[in-house]
Amino acid sequence: MAVHQTRAFFAARDGVIVDNPRVGPTLRDAYWRPGNSEPFLGLVERLTGKPLTGDSWVATLQQPVDELLEEERAAYAAAAKAANGAAAKAAVDLDMRVTLVDGDEVIADTTEEGDFLAACKKFEGHIRQRFPRAAAA
Repeated sequence: MAVHQTRAFFAARDGVIVDNPRVGPTLRDAYWRPGNSEPFLGLVERLTGKPLTGDSWVATLQQPVDELLEEERAAYAAAAKAANGAAAKAAVDLDMRVTLVDGDEVIADTTEEGDFLAACKKFEGHIRQRFPRAAAA
């Protein structure tokens, strides 16, 4: 119930949850930082502004499945489109070396490829070449 109430809070406040830079800090400050030092029901109420109820969960259960799936598909497509645009603009710096391997074969290495996204692109090419039918599906 708390998950649904929290999701409803973010949807009302921000419109989106996926790739929303406000979600992480909000969850950190409201739920994770206090930890067990405060009662759980108080954490939910402090974040969402309402006592914990089943209303958001029941609303999700009452929504027709086709409608829910379409909403989820649209939200996913919008997030993917935004992520693709952002990925094309900026490199991802993980401040670490990442090596992508298949058994003993090194497929891609961030040190050799230059950055994480370039290594991911090379790994994706490897997967598409190795499993062409699955990549086309």
